Amino acid sequence: MLTRRQFLKLFATTVAVTSALELVMQMPTGSGAANREIPILLYHRVGHTRGHLTVSPERFAADLAELAAAGYRTITLEQFEAFLQDRNVELPDKPLLITFDDGYRDNYEQAFPLLQRYNMQAAFFIITGMIGQPERLSGAQIREMAGAGMSFGSHTVSHRSLGDLPVPEIQQELALSKFDLEDLLGRPVRSIAYPKGSYNYDTIKLAEENGYVAGFTTLHGKSSKKTHPFALRRIPLFSFDGDIWTIMAKRGRAE
Repeated sequence: MLTRRQFLKLFATTVAVTSALELVMQMPTGSGAANREIPILLYHRVGHTRGHLTVSPERFAADLAELAAAGYRTITLEQFEAFLQDRNVELPDKPLLITFDDGYRDNYEQAFPLLQRYNMQAAFFIITGMIGQPERLSGAQIREMAGAGMSFGSHTVSHRSLGDLPVPEIQQELALSKFDLEDLLGRPVRSIAYPKGSYNYDTIKLAEENGYVAGFTTLHGKSSKKTHPFALRRIPLFSFDGDIWTIMAKRGRAE
């Protein structure tokens, strides 16, 4: 296995890729299952800190309780990836993917116990350059959560907007974060959430070349097999929101 130092050397040279001004997407096709939409919820923090990205533990618990009572069952990132790729995967009648961006420590301290209480799973997109920093998840916490059935994906190394970066820096953000997460978890990492929702043609091309199969945006809406796999839509939840059904109805519609 390559060491981190050897890996960095591999990507020290410039990646020769022509930039594109517009993103042209070829929608994947499929059978009747292609029309099946799966809501993907987007949270960031759970706690009592101030800010619109933080929902209270009480609010998060209420969301989970209402979703469970309505028959929603969470799926893992791996199940969702298999669904997108038309691989044989069994999904519940009302599948739901819960995601968290940024890898805050309260995801372990607050969200993780509540997910376990309601027998639910979630996917956490990690900024690998911030692992172990104050207020962020540690490597040990990430491994513990993964061992309990939680999924993990990349949120790049430094949380810079990929759509604004030159190609060599996009390559390093995608490749190094994937390498470090796989080294930490001992399992493949195939999904990425774009920091600030920023991406472009080069981002998608390089993500595919580096072995990713799914890219999550901040665009509102639900996702299906007809959605471009690197332009997946989500339903964000904020501190100022009302009940979850109103939010899912409103932000579950494509922008």
